[in-house]
Amino acid sequence: MSAAGGPGALTWRGVVEGFYGEPWSHADRLAWFERGGAIGLDRYLYAPKDDPWHREEWREPYPADRLADLAELNRAAAERGVLFVYAISPGLSMRFDDDAEHDALAAKCRQLLDAGIRSFALLFDDVPMDEPEALGRAHGEVAALFERGFLRPAGIDEPVLLCPTDYAGVERTPYRVGLAETLPADARLLWTGADVVVGTVTADDITRAVESFGRDLVLWDNFPVNDFDRSRVFLGPLTGREAAPGLVGIVANPMVEAAPSRLALQTVAEWAADPAGYDAADAADRAYAAVVGGDPGLRALVAACSAWPPGAPRWPDLDAAVDAERWDAAGALLSELADTHAATSVPADLADQLEPWIVAARAAGTAGALACRVLAAPDIHTAGDASALLDARRELESEYADVARGAVLALVDAALERLGVAAHRTHGDGSLVAVLSGPNPTPGDRELVEFLGRSGMRAHLGDDPNADLVIVTRAAPEEVARAAASRPVPLLAWGHLVPLRLASAAAVPLSLDRIHISTAEHPAAAGLDGEVVVYRGRSKLTVADPPADADVVARDPESGRVVIGITPAGSPLADGTPAPAARATFFLAADGFAPWLVTPEARDLLLATLRALLP
Repeated sequence: MSAAGGPGALTWRGVVEGFYGEPWSHADRLAWFERGGAIGLDRYLYAPKDDPWHREEWREPYPADRLADLAELNRAAAERGVLFVYAISPGLSMRFDDDAEHDALAAKCRQLLDAGIRSFALLFDDVPMDEPEALGRAHGEVAALFERGFLRPAGIDEPVLLCPTDYAGVERTPYRVGLAETLPADARLLWTGADVVVGTVTADDITRAVESFGRDLVLWDNFPVNDFDRSRVFLGPLTGREAAPGLVGIVANPMVEAAPSRLALQTVAEWAADPAGYDAADAADRAYAAVVGGDPGLRALVAACSAWPPGAPRWPDLDAAVDAERWDAAGALLSELADTHAATSVPADLADQLEPWIVAARAAGTAGALACRVLAAPDIHTAGDASALLDARRELESEYADVARGAVLALVDAALERLGVAAHRTHGDGSLVAVLSGPNPTPGDRELVEFLGRSGMRAHLGDDPNADLVIVTRAAPEEVARAAASRPVPLLAWGHLVPLRLASAAAVPLSLDRIHISTAEHPAAAGLDGEVVVYRGRSKLTVADPPADADVVARDPESGRVVIGITPAGSPLADGTPAPAARATFFLAADGFAPWLVTPEARDLLLATLRALLP
């Protein structure tokens, strides 16, 4: 497929570096321009959320060294046939009725213009949306003034490119009504599809969205982005995309790992060049050859990490073999996974950035292949095999990177059960702890029970009227959490904080791995102080606004919101009622106490917080 594409090719094709978390390095960006220009993804939208001058400090000029970096990127992109588009995101703090603010926006972009950058975008994504119709009208006015006051005087005649606050969905909304009233008629709008992260974009979705905005759209495709789950990589092809009139372009939001992103982005380029003729499987084969080369050592890893959307079955071929109890077939797939390696011919940056998943693939393949051998003939296996399975399970659980982890752990547990060995045990004879989880407890919740048992407590999954302490995880149903709210025993939670009356508001920011101990002398601080790394890789962190009388032990170092807070018995909860016993909010999130995620310091903090709650 040529970079130019066929008659149905989209005219605006590229990538948007718009994810949360650690941005691409300067070298990553330069390497991408080389590839992007060659395959026809010839737009690069610069929008890293962690660049303060792009978003929080949008009024401030870039320091000389950062400006020089941007100028170099712009020159390098142009040399490789890629248009560098600088996106600025003023929506968090811009006073729309103040002429000085519009002047500041133009002045900031003039600095970049003087550095050689001649393409710009306005982003109003991920900002509060009070009075939506008025907000949409204000955003359209910003774009119109930006066009009249900056772009046209600078000799830039391209249409304004804008990301609205209401960037997902297909329905006409008050925000979109207001935006259409004031936005230049030829403006192009960035749109993520029917939702923020989608498995499909249909022609009907496009038609309805175009009608709702009254403008042409560029699909901001949140594929293969992984900022919402840093333990995973998405290496498969783009699927489920259609084209329709009014969709004039696509920008794909890649992973934090730039080099592995090339596999998926290669297929985005093929789709954008010929939507009607695109074949995902063929595109995936060509992408592997172009990005990895001829060595098959990464093929099993790619197969195990090709699912999209994120909630889709991870590895359908393995699932089919397991469901049919074809243990030889499943074992063959897993044995190939165990042999995952990056040959010397594989580009160094690709091998380096995939290394955590290569290691995890070997661990998953080894554990899974052994489990399949046991399941195929359990009668001929011995206690030594059970011990090997337990060792393999522990190794797999220790890997932060996730390659078929859930499927393989289920296989290992099934094999252990066939051998009459329990994968999880309850230990201890101390305080009785009830861990409230969901109908299918997460690996993190199961590990929590194990950890508490090893720490001398009697812990089990599920409620117990005689419990000395209750833990409410994110997996617990809300009605279960509400029922626990009035229990006259200490309670710790990282799920349902508002229904539990432990906070007036709570959130789960992405891509964090550390907290700041603000009260080192508190028993719940576990003797730690200052910045403490609690995750082995970036993940989600629960932050809260606890009651005013809560003891604040730790905060999120970025937002300053509370991540460990303790409300003493009798003190007012968020709704003003007295706490029936001590209560605590804790920073864990959806993965909970997953062994591949939490650090030893996180384990110490949890144990110290529980002991601080108990009388």
